Amino acid sequence: MPTRSLKTQPHKTRSAATFSLRTVEGKLLAALREAISEACGQGSQANLFSAARDFSKKVRITVGFSGGRDSVALLKALCVLRDKRNSPIEDILAVHVHHALSPNANKWARFCRQTAEALGVNFKVAYVRVKSKGEGVEAAARKARYEAIFKAAEAFDSHMVMTAHHQDDRLETFLIQWMRGAGVDGLATFPVARSVGAVKLVRPLMRLPRELLERYLELNNLTWVEDESNADTAYLRNAIRHEVLPVMETIRPGFKEAAARSVELIAQSAQVLKEVAHEDLQRIQDADRALSIDALLKLSDSRQALVLRAWIESFGLLPPSKAKLDEALKQTRLTHNDTKLAIKVGTNLEIRRHGSKLVMRETAGQKKDRTQFETLHWTGPGRYSLPSWGGELVISLAKDDEPGIAESYFTDRELQARPRQGGEKLKLFKNRPRKHLKDLYQKAEIAEFDRSKLPLLWSGEDLIFAAGLGMDVRYQGDGDETRYRIEWHADATLLSLMQG
Repeated sequence: MPTRSLKTQPHKTRSAATFSLRTVEGKLLAALREAISEACGQGSQANLFSAARDFSKKVRITVGFSGGRDSVALLKALCVLRDKRNSPIEDILAVHVHHALSPNANKWARFCRQTAEALGVNFKVAYVRVKSKGEGVEAAARKARYEAIFKAAEAFDSHMVMTAHHQDDRLETFLIQWMRGAGVDGLATFPVARSVGAVKLVRPLMRLPRELLERYLELNNLTWVEDESNADTAYLRNAIRHEVLPVMETIRPGFKEAAARSVELIAQSAQVLKEVAHEDLQRIQDADRALSIDALLKLSDSRQALVLRAWIESFGLLPPSKAKLDEALKQTRLTHNDTKLAIKVGTNLEIRRHGSKLVMRETAGQKKDRTQFETLHWTGPGRYSLPSWGGELVISLAKDDEPGIAESYFTDRELQARPRQGGEKLKLFKNRPRKHLKDLYQKAEIAEFDRSKLPLLWSGEDLIFAAGLGMDVRYQGDGDETRYRIEWHADATLLSLMQG
């Protein structure tokens, strides 16, 4: 069978190897100004940091400084910009994270310190212990590294953290995510700037190729350290860098620039989809952050998935997998009561159905043991902790016009918090009959899976209070007797902290 020869068009883009120092440095400084401007909310096209404009409020920057070629180029360029007239930079801190994973780790730390001192930059070594819990050493090291850098940035009162990720890194990440079957968010890789708490994470070199940084180091006669693990193709990123991309460059010289444009377009599409999902979410989510199932299912299947994903992420959770989303939507469409839908998301939370709404709740595994009765020792008005229920009863003196329970029900009988057994009744209003708690819970729209979290307060054999419902009006006593109000305050939970 005859083979076909592969023909390619000559690459006409000017190589960075031919650029002068003035040209290369100009590109780097322009990228820095643009990224700082974007991170400060001025937009990528703003000229706020141009050399012709005075900048009154300067920024403090922390740099992740490994000592490799990319971070050396970034730190050098930042120092050049810092020393310019009307520079936007007030001060710089270089943070080297010592992972203790390589026999050369101490040597790298010394090199980084010497380089920072030569450039007149504040320097810190952050020592971390990498704990891999099923996520792989590379991922665990990355997590520990970012935690250490942001901790140092906070202590330095930084406005932003900068890393030296460049165009080639972004393309490698795109290919990794593509091979993993990621959606548009994953394929969009990482933005130039994003918020991490009160600090911005900024990648100013993201639109510049590695070749340009190498040329900058060459023209400045700068040295760097080489992590031996970067050559280990057992790591997927290294395999792509050393074995895949060179073949692609041979097939299509200069393809990286075009590929970078595609990744940028995907990132723009991902942003638009996020905005659409946010708008849909605002329309179908109520004040308690519950989702209207009817409104959700009126959307197209694709928008349903986008909204549900956005809703889950709004609780501070990582994006769920496609399989998890599909299963949640399938159960939402097919179930019709509170007990049949339970989709675990994250470690401690799950999606539940309550009537016509989807709600987020803590998983059953996080519930405390509420099978035992708890006796209250009456000492007067105050707060009575119920540890097995995860909250406290607050008992206070009732005003003249307020409902309350007569004092004799507190002083002359044993007070106990008990779980619901079934068949209990409560009279909430004088002109209405007693009703079963089940009916009262339903009318109060308290989901069945939430009812077990609410204690019942008994005085002897009289049910005087049900958390979530109120006090029984039959035990108010005569008008001259002292009365007490009873309220239930649940402890702060993981979910309530997220909602707050």
